[in-house]
Amino acid sequence: MLFALAGLTAARAATFVLQAPSTPAAAGTEVTVELIALNPDGATTHVLPDALEGRLVGGERVWSVPVRPARAGIDLPAGGFSRVPLTLTLPADASGRLVLELLQPQRLRTVLDVEPGPEVVSPPLPTPADLAGSEVVRQTAAVRPALTQLQRYYADHFSPHEPMYFVFGDEEPAAKFQLSMKYRLLNDQGPLTTRFPLLRGLHVAYTQRSLWAITAVSSPFFDTSYMPELMFQSLTRDLRPRGGLRWVGWQAAFQHESNGRDGADSRSLNYFYFRPLLALGDLQGWHVLLRPKLQVYAGDLGDENADIKRYRGYGEVRAIIGKGNRLALSLLGRIGDEFEKGSLQVDVSYPTAFMTGNFAMYLQLQYWVGYGESLLGYNRRSEALRAGFSLAR
Repeated sequence: MLFALAGLTAARAATFVLQAPSTPAAAGTEVTVELIALNPDGATTHVLPDALEGRLVGGERVWSVPVRPARAGIDLPAGGFSRVPLTLTLPADASGRLVLELLQPQRLRTVLDVEPGPEVVSPPLPTPADLAGSEVVRQTAAVRPALTQLQRYYADHFSPHEPMYFVFGDEEPAAKFQLSMKYRLLNDQGPLTTRFPLLRGLHVAYTQRSLWAITAVSSPFFDTSYMPELMFQSLTRDLRPRGGLRWVGWQAAFQHESNGRDGADSRSLNYFYFRPLLALGDLQGWHVLLRPKLQVYAGDLGDENADIKRYRGYGEVRAIIGKGNRLALSLLGRIGDEFEKGSLQVDVSYPTAFMTGNFAMYLQLQYWVGYGESLLGYNRRSEALRAGFSLAR
């Protein structure tokens, strides 16, 4: 649609016309209109500023919008015309038929048809399986029939286990990241699970945590812990709001942990653990999740970390305080077997849905203080503040 409210200011003055796209644009997105300059006189050049002042008018609503030309100069041939693309970002709350007004290079108007943008949807509430490991966006039952058989197989068997994140700070080693997944071994409707439903909780899991001296020369990895495990979990399906502290489920596993090195830098241990999961409050509102972990060491701890019990003790406690699936505060603490040499990790995370819903992750701030942030340095105290993002928390 073409509108030109500014006519010729002189018999031979250039005329500018504003042309809108022929199809509707979505709110919150970039849209391009064209500035068409008509020149009845001799060849000339017209200069545009870096940004034109514009406004969108829809009924009683008015939005100020900067309009950016694709180039600063308009070369006008004698008796000809030239086109210059202009880009603007539509307000996220705009919709309907709007009038775009420009005051430069002349007073111009055109009409834009704007459709409502995509709704920003907060991640859904956690399922029991999410709470046992991490809170993630789950496939809904309505989507599953559209998946291929292979996709459904992996979606039904893989899930997060421990938190997954990448954080960076100014203390060496500067970067730290953790990856963690678990895999359900048996099919949900197989002969064994049909006869013995509890076997649905049998999993293998793998967690890897690395401290990375990313800012050092050649960016070496300071230390990496490899943690495979054979795990069984049992979870309730009832997460309806109710008062008081309630039982959600439990996990029990045999886990191996080592840093994959040999000689004096070798570290390894094996242990059994039991981890109950408790919830307090309404998961749709303010709530607290408690995940205490009790562990018993198995076999010889080895000469390189024979006294690791002194620093790790026999368990840890994790508490997560949050409101729905929004801001969450996680506290992870442990203390040595002589009630000393403790450590504390504090994580603050917030979903990125506020960033127009484009990113499926969380912003994360992590503070660590105590002994054993790495397996290599299990008996050394360290302190670090890092920030980054997490995929599951």
